[in-house]
Amino acid sequence: MPPSLDAALLQQLERHALALPGVVLDIKWGGVRVLQIEGKMFATFHDGGVAFKVDADDFLALCDLPGVTPAPYLARARWIRLHTLQSFSVAQVEARLAAARLLVLSRLSKATRAQYGL
Repeated sequence: MPPSLDAALLQQLERHALALPGVVLDIKWGGVRVLQIEGKMFATFHDGGVAFKVDADDFLALCDLPGVTPAPYLARARWIRLHTLQSFSVAQVEARLAAARLLVLSRLSKATRAQYGL
C-alpha cells in the first residue's frame, strides 16, 4: 500500500514550502491552508492532500499517475492534487512545491522577479 499523506507528512511539506523565500501562509475558504508568493497561490493543503501548480506541458502526464488527480476548481490553471505518495517520494513532492512557487513567480512583474533573483 502506498504511503498516505498523513497530517505529519503534510506539515513537513508545508514547513518545507514556507521556508522558501517570500512564501506566506493564508487560510481561505473555511480552513484551506494556502501557500502564496506575492499574493499569488501556488499550493493548497486540505482534506488530507496537497494541490499545486505544475507546468502546462506536464499536467496531463502527471494526472495519469496513480494517486494524482486534477485539482478541483484549479485544473484549468494546471494544478494537480496528490492523495498518496504512490508516484512520488517526499523529496520529489518538495521539489515540485518549489517548482510551483517558481512557476507562479515567473509570471509576475520583472521588478518582482528581480527581488527574488530571477
